[in-house]
Amino acid sequence: MLDKHKYDRGSYTIEASMIFMLIIFAILTLLFTFLYMQQKACLVSAASFAAQQGAELWTDSRRGMEDGKVDISEEADSTGYRIFDNLLFSSKTFEGYIVEEAASNGKHKLVMKMDAGNSLPGRKAEIIGEALCKRLESAVLRSENTVVRISYANNALRGRLSVEITQEIAVPLGGIKEFFDGKDSLTLCGRAVAAVTEPAEFIRNVDLAVELYRKLEGELDLMGLIDKVRTKGRK
Repeated sequence: MLDKHKYDRGSYTIEASMIFMLIIFAILTLLFTFLYMQQKACLVSAASFAAQQGAELWTDSRRGMEDGKVDISEEADSTGYRIFDNLLFSSKTFEGYIVEEAASNGKHKLVMKMDAGNSLPGRKAEIIGEALCKRLESAVLRSENTVVRISYANNALRGRLSVEITQEIAVPLGGIKEFFDGKDSLTLCGRAVAAVTEPAEFIRNVDLAVELYRKLEGELDLMGLIDKVRTKGRK
């Protein structure tokens, strides 16, 4: 005859092991969730740093990304760079990816691979990318693929610099995730935007516009032209 007490003890063991596995799974899920949240915060922080400091660098390429100080030993930007090399009334996106390479001291470091060309905006984008790599080295998780997009737009009144970092992070049991959404990795993205402003240059542009208006006012009826445009627009 089957001992009922032995049967109960066996069922308790099975139930306890199942509950224990569920608890372990929940703890690991919570742990990895916090890790991914921390990685996301790291990407946003790095993008914000690159955008804010990059906006300062964009006004003078001699500025340091870390402290913003101007290195007077380096050659200053050309006098007409704001017209010829600053993407006036246009925009451009520089895209690159970050890889991990072995350093001379035996450790590994992150290196930006970006084909930015020889233009002044391209060189500035490369400097921003190098500073970005140093920031991402402190991240807890290592990504399978890291793509960086640095975009700059200039409408003559002010510039706009945006930095976007996209990473593919491996996840445990990626096959299960791939079954549901077709990907065995998690995509994390950090993006930040900063205004590139030069108050002195803005004042000079306004003074130039006022001076041109005064000189052309007698030759051209500018206010009359504006009124005609308004009238046509209302129709």
